Amino acid sequence: MSLQNRPEKSEKLELLAPAGSMACLKAACLAGADAIYLSGKRFGARAFASNFDEKSLRWARRVTASLNKKMYVTLNTIVFENEWKLLRETLDFYETLQPDALIIQDLGVARELARRQSRIPRHLSTQGAWWGVAAYEELSELGISRVILPRELSIAEIKEVCEHYPELELEMFVHGAMCYSISGRCYWSIALGTRSGNRGTCAQPCRKEYHACLTQENQSHLFSPKDLRLIRQIPEISDSGIRSLKIEGRMKSPEYVYQVVSAYRKALDNNGVANEKSLDEVYSRASGEGFYNGPTDVEIWRTPETPGREGVVVGQASGESRDGLTGIFACEKLSPGEGIFWYEKGHKKGARLTWVKDDRKVKNLIWVRGISGILKSGTQIRRTSKADENKWESQWNRDWERRPIDLFWSGREGSPLAVEAILNGHPLRIESDEVLKLALQKGLEDGPLQDKFDVLGEFFCAGRHVTTLLGKGLHISASSLKKIKRGLVENLLKFEQLPPPPKNGQSGILAVLPEKKPEDDYSELFDENADPEVYLKVWNHNFPFVRDVGPDCWVLPWGCNSSRIEQIVHARIAYWLPPILNFAQFEQLKAELAEKAEAQTEFFCSGWELFELNRLFSDLTFYADWSFNICNYSALEFLRQKGLKAVFTREWKEEQLPDNLVGFRCSQAWNPLVSFSRFKDATSPGIILQNSHNDHFFSLSLGNGVSGLFLVDKPAAISSKGTSSVMLDVAIGPNENPVQAAKDLNRMIDSIKTGRV
Repeated sequence: MSLQNRPEKSEKLELLAPAGSMACLKAACLAGADAIYLSGKRFGARAFASNFDEKSLRWARRVTASLNKKMYVTLNTIVFENEWKLLRETLDFYETLQPDALIIQDLGVARELARRQSRIPRHLSTQGAWWGVAAYEELSELGISRVILPRELSIAEIKEVCEHYPELELEMFVHGAMCYSISGRCYWSIALGTRSGNRGTCAQPCRKEYHACLTQENQSHLFSPKDLRLIRQIPEISDSGIRSLKIEGRMKSPEYVYQVVSAYRKALDNNGVANEKSLDEVYSRASGEGFYNGPTDVEIWRTPETPGREGVVVGQASGESRDGLTGIFACEKLSPGEGIFWYEKGHKKGARLTWVKDDRKVKNLIWVRGISGILKSGTQIRRTSKADENKWESQWNRDWERRPIDLFWSGREGSPLAVEAILNGHPLRIESDEVLKLALQKGLEDGPLQDKFDVLGEFFCAGRHVTTLLGKGLHISASSLKKIKRGLVENLLKFEQLPPPPKNGQSGILAVLPEKKPEDDYSELFDENADPEVYLKVWNHNFPFVRDVGPDCWVLPWGCNSSRIEQIVHARIAYWLPPILNFAQFEQLKAELAEKAEAQTEFFCSGWELFELNRLFSDLTFYADWSFNICNYSALEFLRQKGLKAVFTREWKEEQLPDNLVGFRCSQAWNPLVSFSRFKDATSPGIILQNSHNDHFFSLSLGNGVSGLFLVDKPAAISSKGTSSVMLDVAIGPNENPVQAAKDLNRMIDSIKTGRV
């Protein structure tokens, strides 16, 4: 059956495939994906993939339209205020491209699209870290029609979210790499250099080796998770209420995309029955179920031996070599052209086979060419790629690269021939310069239109020829038909580069630009007379110090023994709330706040629950904490309109901020938090870990099953600028002297206050 003729199912479960290049998009289409997600050259969370420039994005739009597949474009990084002009130019282009959705993370970007009244559907990226417990009103206001759920949710939690929001499309990952951190809540890479996970340039520090300090023994990939594989769970997922199954892999090869998508396509079409072995033949680490049944023990979720691929075991080296051939006892069939690898003295080595022949005397022994040297007897051989992996390319049809356009023909004898079409919402009508006459043989409807107009230049083709309003048995000269075709193609090329017409305006080529929206007035975000304060947030639940430190406000863990603290400190006390991952945790938090929270107390939230809490508890004050990734005026204005404020993300650089912006600066941290994770802790409490670059780390519980990983890195001073308040995050590490820490912190705080007098 051809790709274009696959029967449609009502409310069928969508299979969503990655495409980091044009070849990957072809592979995904041929393998049976229902939708493709890809990125332009800007603001995509896989900056190191090939990605698509404007020309190739138009190509991708034609291909997906031709094959009746959805195309989603990722715009899922955080966007700084100084990039706003570039963002608007990018959005202008996407308004002309009209993908089936934009995948976004940044709250400010979502608000900008809503302000524009964009017609492009919006999907909230998993980077947005929406757990389903609150803020549905805000999602609706921002035009979010689908949410890509965090990988850290269990199937039970996913079902609960689906039941609560049946009108909201929900998408989940079913295959591919897992991140140690909660998506959108990883600052590990940027803390060690300049590459940010929230900007698509993560250096993957979680895949490196770590060991306990003071010993070089037991080095291990402590934070390297197994890949996700849920192909066996397809039947249960299909009944959960999820609308789309997502495969990770925009950095992977076309062969990977083709084989993985093919496997899941077969599983979906056969009620979960699939050949899992085909998934072992492509790039993959050790795989598991992730959080499908909830958090699991360390031995189950991580790959301590190697963070890379494992491949399929195909045999063992015999230890013999003759005439340049290497002997292998094979347990799988091997063919010329296949890639293999093995480990030699702890180092990974690989080769591609050029010749394979069975031994006539010894069963299962084969002789291969392509391996240099002699392999030690018993060395395990794994296959990385099969010889027939490129056969899918021959199935591609270049005709699929033309976008189908329905053509509506009309005319009667003695009147001009007219053709009408619609592209991007713009109607087009072209008439002939001759009038129609009776044909001596067959009329236009009996073949000439199809012959002349099925192919419309390089980029378009005819979808349907609708001739209901065209008289029978009429014809017109070939030269006149040629002029109609030329005009049709020229106008289609113009209309392809125009956004849809205004909703309430006239359509057509002279009225196609979106209505000019007034620029936002951000004056409420600025105040020359603001009274800046120093906030000190403590991550430790056991409070190793509180004396002799004088911030204007302490921000302490909610649930701590505040009565004891109040006897020691003489400053205002606020609280940070633990991450909220499910409805049970949210209900418990609401009950605690209703019972224990005093009026006007300030609370700092890391997620979308702050919107619902703000509605429920009008006598309390809520802030979006720095981990909510606020870094532009658009996001700040959205929060201000809701009666909320924000701590700016630590990634918003000091030099980019204006002097009199009201809010909190979070550019400083004492032992900065670099990762929020739901994985069960890979280390014991009180242990300091070290990597090969001599960076040191320790972990603390943040509550609700979430741990925080902290980098041992103390600032020499706290910088302060303008009227903005300062938020200093503090985590006291194992074996750290709390008395000395208190002295150093107090010195820093005094320097800020003195400088502002």
